[in-house]
Amino acid sequence: AWVPRVPQSLEPERRAGDAGAPAQAGPRIRLVMTVAWSSFLVASAGTMVFFAFVDPTPVAALLTTLEVTPSRTALYSLGFLFLWLLCACAAALAAWLLSTPPAGETR
Repeated sequence: AWVPRVPQSLEPERRAGDAGAPAQAGPRIRLVMTVAWSSFLVASAGTMVFFAFVDPTPVAALLTTLEVTPSRTALYSLGFLFLWLLCACAAALAAWLLSTPPAGETR
């Protein structure tokens, strides 16, 4: 089975004589953290821009018919989490597309 390779820029550094040094994260952990952190930053900026133009109060008024009254903070949080999930999917797809199969193997 083909396993995607992590780009070399994400490979941990290997140095001779680092026996007592703390272990570095493996390439998969670094890739996951790169996707999570970059998507977090973009979602943060996107949330600020989106809610600068959109007021969540009308959305809260629509939800009162369902006998649910979310606060503005809850709607801001849900909007951020939705954008974070969307950005994480996009970043994960980009990371997957950037990985290349080993020479001579196909996907």
